[in-house]
Amino acid sequence: MSVDQGDALFGLTELSPSPAARPGGCEVALHRALAAGVADGTVLEVDAGLAAAALVAARALDQADRMSKPAYAVAALLTPYRETLHALRLPAAIVPGGPALPQPGPAETPEWLRDAFGRAE
Repeated sequence: MSVDQGDALFGLTELSPSPAARPGGCEVALHRALAAGVADGTVLEVDAGLAAAALVAARALDQADRMSKPAYAVAALLTPYRETLHALRLPAAIVPGGPALPQPGPAETPEWLRDAFGRAE
């Protein structure tokens, strides 16, 4: 039985992983970001599951990049991958590398906002 792949979005050979494939750019960058996150305390041991999921997505993005028609695969993977990175607190836009912001002290409620029990209304 023959399968016609004329207008197929993915070829059968494109979907099977290459055992000798070298790590792609996404996987290499993710390893670098995870190592930096562990070093500075941003990525914790409890994040291991998310880190593993991010690694799978990074490998899939690298594999999609090697496809002849990568648009759909990249579009399908990019948002979940980005959300996983955000959950890991990796992008600098989410977690700036500077010093922590000062924590506000206990707020003093103005007298005119207090009720008969001293609580803010």
